[in-house]
Amino acid sequence: MEGITDGILRQTHNRIFGGIDVYCLPFHKLTQSLSLLTREIRDISPEENEGLDILPQALTRDPGQLSAWLYYVSECGYSHADLNIGCPSPTVTNRGRGSGLLHDPGYLRSFLDRVFSNTLPVSLSVKTRIGYDSPGEWPGLLSLLADYPFAHVTVHARTTREQYTGPVHPEAFELALRKGLPHPVYNGDLRTVEDVHALMERCPATDAVMIGRGMLADPALARRLRGGAAASEEELKTWYTSLYREWNDRFDATIALGRIKKLMEWPVGDDIKRKRLLRRADNIESCISAVIGS
Repeated sequence: MEGITDGILRQTHNRIFGGIDVYCLPFHKLTQSLSLLTREIRDISPEENEGLDILPQALTRDPGQLSAWLYYVSECGYSHADLNIGCPSPTVTNRGRGSGLLHDPGYLRSFLDRVFSNTLPVSLSVKTRIGYDSPGEWPGLLSLLADYPFAHVTVHARTTREQYTGPVHPEAFELALRKGLPHPVYNGDLRTVEDVHALMERCPATDAVMIGRGMLADPALARRLRGGAAASEEELKTWYTSLYREWNDRFDATIALGRIKKLMEWPVGDDIKRKRLLRRADNIESCISAVIGS
C-alpha cells in the first residue's frame, strides 16, 4: 500500500465514503538525524489531514529516535502516535526494526523500558505480530507488552515468518482478550463485512479493528460495517476520477495513472480478464472501464 495511501486518498475517501474513526499514516522510517523525507513531512502536516483523526506511525529500534519523533508529532498538533513492531518486510526486519524486534525479546524490553522511562508528550500505541517464528511465542510477548502503558495494541494475527500468507491465528487475539490486554485491536485478513462479523462472533469483546487492503478493495467497507450502503457505480467512478485528478495536479499524469492502477489491483483481485484490461489501459477512462465497466 506504500505510495498510494497519502493525504489525497484519505481526504477523498472520507469525503465520498467515510466510516473510518482513525486513519493510520504510512510509517516514518526514523534515522539518527530525524530527517524525514519531503513526502513524510507533507503526509503528517495538519494541512494535509484537516478534519481527519490520524495516527502517525514510526519504525525504529532506537529509543532516542522515537522520543525525538514523538515530540515532533506533538509539535504538529497530534495527541497520539504508534510504534510499528509488526512490519514483516525482510528489508526492515534484517535491520532489527519492525517485527524484527520480536526476534529479540530482551532487547525489546530494554527498548520499551527506555521509551517509557520519561513522560511522553503524546499517548503511544503499538502494532505487533504474534511472534517472529512461531505463534508459540505469543504468550511471552503478550506478557511483555502488558507491562507498558500503551494506549492500545494492534495485533496482526500472524508471525513474521508468515508474512501475509496462510491462515491467521484468531486464537492469539482471543488470548489477548482473556488476559485483559488494554484495548486490543484486531488486524489481519478483514477483507469483507462477513470477515468482520465472523471475528465479532468469535471475539465479541473486540473494541476495534484495523482494516487496510480490505478498504482498498472495497472503499465503502467501513461504511457498510456501520450499516450503510455498498459503494454505487457512480461513487466508484467519482472515487477513481477524483484521485486521478488530484494526483495528476500534485505530480503528473504518468504518476497519477500508475497510482490508480496500483490501487485498482485490489478490487480486481485474481480476475484474469480484468487484470489484462487494466494492464493495457492507458487513461483513467479505460482503467475505470476495466474495473467497474463503462
